[in-house]
Amino acid sequence: MEINHFHFFNEKSLNEDLKPRTGEIKIGEKISFGSDFKNSEARFVLLGIEESIGVKGNLGLSGTHTAWKSFLKAFLNIQHTHKLGGENIHILGNFNFQELAENAHNPDDYRALVPIMDSAISPLIQEISEAGKIPLVIGGSHANAFPIIKGVSQAKNSAINVMNLDAHADYRALEGRHSGNPFSTAKAEGFLADYSILGLHENYNSQNMLDEMMKQKGIRYYFWEDIYLRNRIQFEEALADFIQINQNKSCGIELDMDSIRGVLSSAMTPSGFSSTEARYYAYQTGHHLQVTYLHICEAATELETGVQDGSTGKLLSYLASDFMKGIIEH
Repeated sequence: MEINHFHFFNEKSLNEDLKPRTGEIKIGEKISFGSDFKNSEARFVLLGIEESIGVKGNLGLSGTHTAWKSFLKAFLNIQHTHKLGGENIHILGNFNFQELAENAHNPDDYRALVPIMDSAISPLIQEISEAGKIPLVIGGSHANAFPIIKGVSQAKNSAINVMNLDAHADYRALEGRHSGNPFSTAKAEGFLADYSILGLHENYNSQNMLDEMMKQKGIRYYFWEDIYLRNRIQFEEALADFIQINQNKSCGIELDMDSIRGVLSSAMTPSGFSSTEARYYAYQTGHHLQVTYLHICEAATELETGVQDGSTGKLLSYLASDFMKGIIEH
């Protein structure tokens, strides 16, 4: 099985990060891994994406390629328990597209590279979905939402709904592919049905984009300011509303880490959702919806500016495990 720009997770990868402890069982000791995910009993297939190409194409800061490895270091060492057992999880490996960016020098260069990522990612997601598994995709930019949506949609032979916890709608004009237009691209190509965005920031979504979304049937959103400044609706109510709208429909789950305050990301925010609210979102969507995938993106452990945060991987690990627990406890 060969996949462009993909590195399969193996025993060497496991031993690099797993830290066994006497009297405990770490989840990494019980997971399955390798190329043969179809014969695994696991419900979830975990894969990473290492790239900052989509971010650079959207005039952002590089750093999203650093999230996957920090996630693995944390995730492999959480406890294997009756709440979440390693037998539920198959780690497939990760895409690494960073080498493509060596000769990219401006936004147009980066935008020209994103379709290469699209063409590598979507067939693999389609294969995972067709096998009856739920792909969990960690790391990289939000550009990758498009090939994930496309892959699941093609596996199901129909457009799918998507719910997104995000400060930005990422529904920009189709001006070349980047992390600002994965959902407008998916809509234009017929892979995205209804789109629900929770927590948009009024300061960072243009009127042109809002006007364009207003023209589209099935696009709904709540502004962060309507929840916390104007008290028009509570966070839990807004989430419950979107869950009800998407009930009994195939629904992909997006979680952009720049929606969480203080998390190192390409568009890091001092004001946004708390990590607790993000964890609640991950669990509740997994618990109540017919989820088709989870995509957690835009996080970084180190930005091109040199700013670092070693806690990013642990939060990513919490979010992924909360989501899986929600599904298991459904």
